[in-house]
Amino acid sequence: MLKSMKKIFSFLTVMTVVLFTASCGKSSVSENSPASIEKSINTQLQKGNYEKAIEIMVDHLDTSDPIGAKEKAEFIKAFAEKSKESYEAKGGIKSFEIVSENFSEDGLTATVESRFTFGDGTEDMQTSKYVKKDGEWKLSIGK
Repeated sequence: MLKSMKKIFSFLTVMTVVLFTASCGKSSVSENSPASIEKSINTQLQKGNYEKAIEIMVDHLDTSDPIGAKEKAEFIKAFAEKSKESYEAKGGIKSFEIVSENFSEDGLTATVESRFTFGDGTEDMQTSKYVKKDGEWKLSIGK
């Protein structure tokens, strides 16, 4: 359990930095597509709903070890605080857009490229990787 928490912690640390540079906007896609997940996360980040954004990320992580409710709540709170600090240092997210959503030939993996524009005028790009497990798209951890 501790090993999986460290792995998730590492992933969310990377995602916080990566999200510090990314996401959503175009395309009419299904509710459980990689682009729609990115849009949900980034919409919450843009609104300043950091805990909700991190909760969506955690709920869509590709992990083999389930996270207990207490650990999940602690994790969400800690990463929400880190995300808030990072985004507010850049003036918050002014806008974001999904630049592309690309699927592998077998339809089991995908990448989503996103662009963020921050309140301070800077822009960043992010690429997120997804894997399809049991018919659901999950954020891929270091794969």
